[in-house]
Amino acid sequence: MIKYCVATLSILLTAVGCFSQNREEASDSLMMKRELSVVWKLYLSHPDSAITRAKAVLSAARRQNNRYFEGQSLFMLSKANWAKASYRLSTEFGFKALKIFENSKYTREWGESLITLARTFVDLQNYHEAKVYLDRATQLGIQHGNTAVLASAYRDRSILLVEEGQYDSALYYTDKSLAIYEPKKDTLNISILYGRKARIYFTVKDYKRSRFFNRKSMHLDSLVGNRRALAIAFYNGAQNAFYLHHNDSALWFLERAIPMNKAIGNLTSLMRMHTLLAEIYIAQKKPLMSVDNLKIAAQYRDSLYSQQRNGHVQEMQSLYELEKKEDTIVMLENENELKQQQVRNQSLVTWFLLVGIVLLLLLIFVLWRLRILQTKANDALSLKNKAIEQQKEEIQAQAESLQELNHLKSKLFSVISHDLRGPITNLQSLLELLTNRILQPEEFVAISDKLKSNLNVTQRTLENLLNWSLSQMEGIKTEQQKFEIKQVMEEACKLMEEVARRKNISIENTTRTPVVVLADSNQLQLILRNLIHNAIKFSKTDGKVLVSASQHHNECHVRIKDFGIGMTEEEKEMILSSQEYFTKTGTHQEKGTGLGLLLCKEFIRRNGGTLMIDSHPGQGTEISFTLPLG
Repeated sequence: MIKYCVATLSILLTAVGCFSQNREEASDSLMMKRELSVVWKLYLSHPDSAITRAKAVLSAARRQNNRYFEGQSLFMLSKANWAKASYRLSTEFGFKALKIFENSKYTREWGESLITLARTFVDLQNYHEAKVYLDRATQLGIQHGNTAVLASAYRDRSILLVEEGQYDSALYYTDKSLAIYEPKKDTLNISILYGRKARIYFTVKDYKRSRFFNRKSMHLDSLVGNRRALAIAFYNGAQNAFYLHHNDSALWFLERAIPMNKAIGNLTSLMRMHTLLAEIYIAQKKPLMSVDNLKIAAQYRDSLYSQQRNGHVQEMQSLYELEKKEDTIVMLENENELKQQQVRNQSLVTWFLLVGIVLLLLLIFVLWRLRILQTKANDALSLKNKAIEQQKEEIQAQAESLQELNHLKSKLFSVISHDLRGPITNLQSLLELLTNRILQPEEFVAISDKLKSNLNVTQRTLENLLNWSLSQMEGIKTEQQKFEIKQVMEEACKLMEEVARRKNISIENTTRTPVVVLADSNQLQLILRNLIHNAIKFSKTDGKVLVSASQHHNECHVRIKDFGIGMTEEEKEMILSSQEYFTKTGTHQEKGTGLGLLLCKEFIRRNGGTLMIDSHPGQGTEISFTLPLG
């Protein structure tokens, strides 16, 4: 009876202990949830305080082995470090959070971790990686029907498109995100997106709309207490005022933005603001004040570098200490298990030692045999090396020859596919319509003349390409002859009409005065087709391409002008000065190999001409080259 009472009392005490432990864990979870809610409110306005609180939650979550709150605290550490422009720490914590939430039931946390990493990559100008993570987040939101993840993905895709200069697409995704946030009255994200639209309109020089959305953004940022976004809004206002020559207003905005960024510790924004302040003082003819602000901007740039470096060291130190603690725990567990195993199996240790000794003796014998075999193999290898050395020079010569042949083959295939893909595709489509009885035989007869004309042009093109390929097989030969260039230009324009018709683009040959040139007509055809094709590729729908030739002194100037998306200075420099392949997606997502421009440059040079480019982003491109007169 006494034994029964003692057993019952023991069970009751154990139950009371478990209940007390569960209550304590529930209380700790509630505390961590509240603390993370405070961190979320602070990370944009007081990132340092948010980091301190998030680290405390992280320690508590790891003590309790609570993976969810560990992931949440790592996610908030990534967000807060991003707000401070500490991108190395932001990326590290973001990857740790993603590792916890990935392939889990927490879809929103999974998606937000992907989006936070993408935004950090945008700020680091690693746009390819940013797009990969945004695509994953968008797909995740679509698969699970999670509008919150989709809204965040659209929001950050808009800033990626702004950085890539795709402003129309950026506005499209900004509006898609607003369509989700506005019904929910999510003031924080709405203010961010208004600021985004203000920046886009400023970039495209629509200052009226930019100021309108910037005022709305400032108002909402003030309401929600988003000091980081408010400081950026003040900076945008200063930019608008400066470009509209309202320097006093620009100074007013910067006087409010700079203290906010100092409080947050966002050195990147401080560097930009003092640079703008220096430009304003230059405009006001205050060079000394401008120099002072440039020095401050340089100091912030140096501090930012130092901060990134120190942040990286601290990050590595934290990882090392964490891994060291985990290794210590594993080691203690292993030691405990080993002691228990020794107690249970002490009688078997002797047998294991005997088996080990036998195996060791066998290993020594095997190693001795291997040593003998290795010596013999080394002798045989030495003889083979001598034979290989004799063949090395022959193989090297063959490799160089094969490399040249392979390069020639690649260039030839690229040219053929580049010039014949379009006409052959059109002919194939027409035959498919006739075969599927979509196009009646009477209709086919009606357009046969046009078809015959197109086939004649295509046949001439094929003959030109075959002649060019034969010359490539023997080395490039330029056979210059005198001819009137207008006819060659009209033939090239006619060949490109079908490609232009797909985008409703007109090709106009504005050459009026006959000009006789001294050049290789086949190579000139290739130059014109490639340049006209590129003009069509980068033109918008319903546009036009102008082709002309005129005489200037002792040269003929040939121009191909479009009114499309244009080029940056870096792209022009790459085309004119580099020997690397350059390619860029067209307005209808057309892709190319980049070989066409290299061939144009080569043939223009061989015909005694010079290539020139006049282009600005969004204002079209004019590519011109010279040829000697006949």
